[in-house]
Amino acid sequence: MKQAILHAPLDLKVEDADSPRLAEGDLLLRVETALVCGTDVRIYEGRKKRNVTYPTVLGHEFSATVVDSAGPLPDGLSEGGLVCVYPLLPCGECVACTRDHPNICRNRVAFGYQLPGGFAQYVRVPAEAVRRGNVVPIDGVAPDAAAIVEPLACAYNGQRLAGARGAKTMLVSGCGPLGLMHIRLARQLGVERIAAVDPIPERRAVAELSGADLTLAPGAGTARQILDWTGGAGIDVLVVAVGRTDAVHPYLGALAPGARVSVFAGFSGEGTLLEIPANDIHYNEWTVVGASSSRVEDFHQVAAWVRTGELRVDDLVGSQLPLADAVKAIELAASGRDMRVGVRPWS
Repeated sequence: MKQAILHAPLDLKVEDADSPRLAEGDLLLRVETALVCGTDVRIYEGRKKRNVTYPTVLGHEFSATVVDSAGPLPDGLSEGGLVCVYPLLPCGECVACTRDHPNICRNRVAFGYQLPGGFAQYVRVPAEAVRRGNVVPIDGVAPDAAAIVEPLACAYNGQRLAGARGAKTMLVSGCGPLGLMHIRLARQLGVERIAAVDPIPERRAVAELSGADLTLAPGAGTARQILDWTGGAGIDVLVVAVGRTDAVHPYLGALAPGARVSVFAGFSGEGTLLEIPANDIHYNEWTVVGASSSRVEDFHQVAAWVRTGELRVDDLVGSQLPLADAVKAIELAASGRDMRVGVRPWS
């Protein structure tokens, strides 16, 4: 088979490799679509090193078909069936795991990090991941839609932690693919009114089609427009969907008493500071929450919404390049000019 191996930052080569050998309980998957996450971009460029083991095969957002198993298939899975894959294997024993935060387990292993990911023609799923329900059937949708379940589950985790369900107002700052996912999830979760901010007109147009009631370009008067739009009450939930401090600071004055701020996006650079005046947090009783990856339960919930068509996601997938052009796919994703870019290993 062929796979794109990252030997070191900026050193990715498509190479021939033996097909994975299965141990008892393992599954062999034929990758259909693998999408490029912003984390993949940072790993490729060397800006993210935590938990990355070189050489590695990137790609933790992928869909695949089941082609072989070393033992009986679990209920719900069938040979030839389309699946999406929850990428994490937490240890189950650390403080994070025992306190219901397995997605931030410091001992976890993950596809695209320590385990070879979806930038390959075949992927082996270890028996333990099969047993834990990491492989989720999702027949009846396009492979691209199945692959986008993973980032959508991450967005759902962020909204769950920020208490978005049933909120009166939400502001999504940044309307890239993840920001658009947040808008659609907010509608699914019953948020009454949604505003969105992005400098790119085309993205604001898609944000409106995704369910945003108000779309604005960032500028000196944007926060005041948002505050006026709420009738002076302020925004209940701010979702930071792009890793830039100027996606946060200008809108603090538009937050409602008791507001929640979801720092969803990853920021480049370990030392990036997000400054929120302490007294603003104190006197307004704001809650600031982080969000990293998702729990397996989040993944299953989102997969169900995609499978039934309750969440429309096909239009969030952009250019899909052959595996031989994996570097070009990463560079295109880094440019921000497209929707969710990916590779099709069999093209």
